[in-house]
Amino acid sequence: MKLLFSVPTGYHLRELLMPLKEHLEADSAIEQVIVMTPGARYRTEIFALYPEKFVFIENPAIENIEAHKTLLQEHHPDIVITDTVGIDFLDYPVLKAAQELRLKTLTFIASWDNVWKINRHMQAGKNVAFADSFIVWNEMMKEHLLSIVSPVLGEQVAVIGAPRLDYFWHEDRIPTKQALYEYLGLTDTSRPLIHFSTTELYPMGYLVKAIREGITKGEIPRNPYLYASVHPGGNMDNHKDLKQYDVTVRYSFGRRDNAPMKEFAYNITPDEQYMLTAVFKHADLLINHSSSTALESLIAKTPVINVKYGQPLDWWRWYRSSVYSDFKEHYLDIVKYNATRVVHNNKQLVSATKELLENPVIDEGARAKTVQRMISTVDGTTGQRVLNRIKQLV
Repeated sequence: MKLLFSVPTGYHLRELLMPLKEHLEADSAIEQVIVMTPGARYRTEIFALYPEKFVFIENPAIENIEAHKTLLQEHHPDIVITDTVGIDFLDYPVLKAAQELRLKTLTFIASWDNVWKINRHMQAGKNVAFADSFIVWNEMMKEHLLSIVSPVLGEQVAVIGAPRLDYFWHEDRIPTKQALYEYLGLTDTSRPLIHFSTTELYPMGYLVKAIREGITKGEIPRNPYLYASVHPGGNMDNHKDLKQYDVTVRYSFGRRDNAPMKEFAYNITPDEQYMLTAVFKHADLLINHSSSTALESLIAKTPVINVKYGQPLDWWRWYRSSVYSDFKEHYLDIVKYNATRVVHNNKQLVSATKELLENPVIDEGARAKTVQRMISTVDGTTGQRVLNRIKQLV
């Protein structure tokens, strides 16, 4: 059996191929894993951890469907697998060529908000190629997908989960709290850790300032450390002002400033992924606007505060921001069952921080229910189940 994965960027590598890697290696029924990627020419730098079973081939020119067909005919995979329907433009010609050759195709929808993106992509008149079958995280994604893609029948969409979240159940491989604190340069494990997950879509300084003032005034107990993670694809210059509030500010793990291709400037290793998992597990609280890090914290049983207000006198930018729009779209799936605390001003932010640091098990039941609804498989077996589905389709 030969499987072909489209891997346009390091993010796509993280979503599916990396968490499936050990299963693919161990499965004797899989003769070869073909990876179509613009990073193929840098195989030793980008894909050093992948053994000979993995064959890397470079994408032809995006507009050249015939060249894609020639490459697929040369390698003759039993199924072609993508993470998008064309939202990443390199996935479109791969799917299109495979369909013209009547090869089996599968799209694993890589993130819980991506069906919304598919809809916007279609409305903008951009190229979309729908696979024969889909794998999604949850029933909400399935229902939404079926509502916008009429050719897709229900039995073609399998609800399984997200392989990259299996790491949370690998307890023996997740670093300890001591190891995490040392990695972040923090010295006292008796002090709590508040994690701010920043975004490039809206600044976060006003929130960090409010928390620092709450600590200084004694409104927030136990003198917590403040840690702000910057998206690996973000710009550190947009967040350096946070350091004035005595915050540890660093890129989230996996950024590669020396990457041979910008598409793989994010290329997280398994060790880094486990350290990232440790951040969510050992932090005492996450504060963010509306990012997927909230879900990862909920999986780790860490309380979450979602912020639904902007900077003072910044109404125009706040209401036009993607962050604000999130709360009216996919982010409703996170907040509507009270798994997180949604705050609307600084006073509520400080009060919720105090309460959750003092009593972290509050809302624990709502958090567990939301995790089950969002990722479906909650025992660390998603990767194997996804691979089983792929083999079943073949």
